[in-house]
Amino acid sequence: MKIRTRAFMLGLLPTLLVAAVLTAFHVNSRLNDLETTMTQQGTAMARHLAAAAEYGVLSGNTAALESLLDQALGEAGTKSTLVVWPNQTRLARGEPVDTLPSSLGLGQWQDETRIWFTAPVALNQPTEADPFIDGGQSEAGPLAWVVVSIDLHQKQSLVRQLLLASLGITLLGLILAILLIDKLALSGVQPLLDIIAAVKRISSGGFGSQVDVTAHSPELRELQMMVNQMSESLRSYRQDMEARVRLVTTKLEHKKIEAEQASLAKSRFLAAASHDLRQPMHAISLYVESLKSQMHGDAAKDVLNKIERSINSTVGLFNVILDVTKLDAGVVQPYLAPVRIRKLLLHLADEFAAEADMKGLSLRVRAPDVWIESDGLLLERILRNLLSNAMCHTTRGGILISARPCQGQLRLQIWDTGSGIPLEHQSRIFEEFYQADTQNAQTRHGLGLGLAIVRRLARLLDHPLQLHSNFGQGTVFSLDVPLAAKGAAQAGEPLEPCNGRLAGRVLVVDDDPDILGALGNLLRQWGLEVRLIQNLHQLANEPDPAPDIALVDYQLLNGESGLMVAEEMHRRWGRRIPVILITGDTRTETIQLLRETGYPTLYKPVHAEQLRALLSRLLQDLPAPPNCG
Repeated sequence: MKIRTRAFMLGLLPTLLVAAVLTAFHVNSRLNDLETTMTQQGTAMARHLAAAAEYGVLSGNTAALESLLDQALGEAGTKSTLVVWPNQTRLARGEPVDTLPSSLGLGQWQDETRIWFTAPVALNQPTEADPFIDGGQSEAGPLAWVVVSIDLHQKQSLVRQLLLASLGITLLGLILAILLIDKLALSGVQPLLDIIAAVKRISSGGFGSQVDVTAHSPELRELQMMVNQMSESLRSYRQDMEARVRLVTTKLEHKKIEAEQASLAKSRFLAAASHDLRQPMHAISLYVESLKSQMHGDAAKDVLNKIERSINSTVGLFNVILDVTKLDAGVVQPYLAPVRIRKLLLHLADEFAAEADMKGLSLRVRAPDVWIESDGLLLERILRNLLSNAMCHTTRGGILISARPCQGQLRLQIWDTGSGIPLEHQSRIFEEFYQADTQNAQTRHGLGLGLAIVRRLARLLDHPLQLHSNFGQGTVFSLDVPLAAKGAAQAGEPLEPCNGRLAGRVLVVDDDPDILGALGNLLRQWGLEVRLIQNLHQLANEPDPAPDIALVDYQLLNGESGLMVAEEMHRRWGRRIPVILITGDTRTETIQLLRETGYPTLYKPVHAEQLRALLSRLLQDLPAPPNCG
């Protein structure tokens, strides 16, 4: 209940109560006085009339009795006058009387509208000091009775007048009480109401709101001043906090800019370093591939295989960095198609079988021969990374590659009996460059990017990835993939690579003589007719006929690019020639640009098998496909 309402109730309720009590007392007192007066008047009038009517009753002078009755009827409030004889004969004046009591005596009675007073008419009328015995009757009985009735309407009228007067006095008192409450009581309450309003504004954020110090009471004045001080303190505190927030925000923005610049510088450094390092690695890998057909003897082949493994290890590190860069750039887009999962898992098991045998581990595959819907290349990369991770951290027992139906999908799992991942490391195991066992130099493998790539690819394919591991007991990675629709076309089966000799004309464009020579030598070993050039000027003088395919380095000297070479070939021979771009530039903008061109792109150092498979596919797509083998 509001304070204003309480103040009015406290002021008005006592006033109403007092007014009601006084009205009831006044009305009751006046009514008692009126009844006493009416009783005395009626009794006196009845006795006086009875004494005066004695002669008329004895003499039978009706006219005299009528005159007496008329005179009595003229008194205020008299309704009727009667003389009643013992034989019930009546002489009446005024309002008619229907019934009378069967026994009349000195006394009174009352009906709804009148009060009746009676007195006997007898010889030697008694006085008030010496009334008749038994109501003033003699032993012989009265000669007659006199009856006078007094009207009660005056009593009711008096009650109405008293009530109206009391109501008026009460209303006047209420008005006066309201004025007094408003002027006196609420003048002390108003400061509290102002304080409440100010506190509401402050709670709504209106810091600095002030209250006018108008209270007469010292306590209320002090309260108003304290509220003003509190409001001002809150306003100052908010301004101080806003200034601090702006300062911290500015610092965070600077830190963010610095971090972005550092990340950009890191990306540029990695891109530049990888480009410069990829060039010689690319040439070395091509020369090693060319030497395979020229080396004789087991010792020489063994040395060459060791060199190749070292090169592949270095190439693998480059490819990991490249994969992260490509995924962060958003240039990798999945191509969903039916994938025969058992064949894929068996292929991966064959790939790691030699390493498992060397470490004395069992490597098993348990999977149904079903089709799933995914990107076969990206899914293979996920499973290869998980399998490589399991192989690196397992020294006893074995590894299980399984696939089983789960909630309408197929759950792929890589189980190992390795060292497991401690619980405190499991939330960070998918972060870049993070390795849970970096304190043990013997168990460190790679850069710590394999699982980071797995998480990125799983999100890209929308395949939920889960990890469950017990430290010292082993680890299981789970990947949920959707099953392909029933009757999926076996067009999802990848084409088998051509393992025989290739046939066709290939134009190679590269500004590095070493790479140009190594690539030309390798392509000739595969059976291809090769022409080597280093720039656009040599391309303009290139004789006919047109090549079937062109292998073009993206970055050439003097600002020339592989895209410019592709356009020049189109102008030179008047048709679009299939172009394979080769680059060591892993910058995000370069990757995005090459993706938008639509040309197949290989990143240095290029795997010979990857290049051979791509050449085979493109040559088969030509109008006159070359014979294979």
